[in-house]
Amino acid sequence: MSDGASRESWADYLRRMTARPGWSVARLARESGVHRSTLFRWIAGSGGANVTSVRAIAKVLGDDPSNALRAAGNMPGEAEQALHPDLQLLQRRLMDPAVPAAEKAAIETALRYLAEVAEKAERAERPGRTVRRRAAG
Repeated sequence: MSDGASRESWADYLRRMTARPGWSVARLARESGVHRSTLFRWIAGSGGANVTSVRAIAKVLGDDPSNALRAAGNMPGEAEQALHPDLQLLQRRLMDPAVPAAEKAAIETALRYLAEVAEKAERAERPGRTVRRRAAG
């Protein structure tokens, strides 16, 4: 699996994981919080996934997040749709059996922290609906 061409794509990963007994795209959407139409778009091979979504999907599926991240890093499409090259490097470090466990733990801790910061920023960018009241007159 060292050859990028032979690696499982994000679409193939999602197809394989949702084809398992008891799983479906609808169940994955419901349990992961990722909209069903987004999952179908990814399964069709278009669009890119963010790290937070990939990790959430792996967690719900009971899979090692590094497997999902590796597949997501092998997405076709425009550069901004695929995972950033620095994240792909981190994925390779996490998968390399020669990398010390302490380094892997540090990478995972840093990624968790950055994902939390990104999630908070995303929520702040999408504030709830503002209800305007008419002035009493």
